[in-house]
Amino acid sequence: MHELSLAQAIWRQVTREMESHPRCRLAALTVVVGTFSGADPESLEFAMRLVVEESAWPTAEVRIRTEPVALKCRACGRAYETETLDLACPDCGGFDVEVTGGRDLRLESLEVVQDDEARDSS
Repeated sequence: MHELSLAQAIWRQVTREMESHPRCRLAALTVVVGTFSGADPESLEFAMRLVVEESAWPTAEVRIRTEPVALKCRACGRAYETETLDLACPDCGGFDVEVTGGRDLRLESLEVVQDDEARDSS
């Protein structure tokens, strides 16, 4: 499963960031999956949940946000988005388009909270 290796790479990034917040726990993480990223959002969410369950923060919520493909028509200059593979310009019907977004797969945010146990033990 391609998405499992992606989830593990994202998790390494999460772990590095959490190391700078030792007295906090991870409550949630948000990952952006572009339509043209090559990753299946549902499979990635499943893989992320597997990785999170085996971590120091097994109750962290996994949020997946999909991002549509952003395009710009080279013929007429129209900028538009689509969530399908129909890339034709809605204004002129042309297919000479530039992909300007929707290729990303990125960790967008972490939601951390003060860990009461860590605070009480110091």
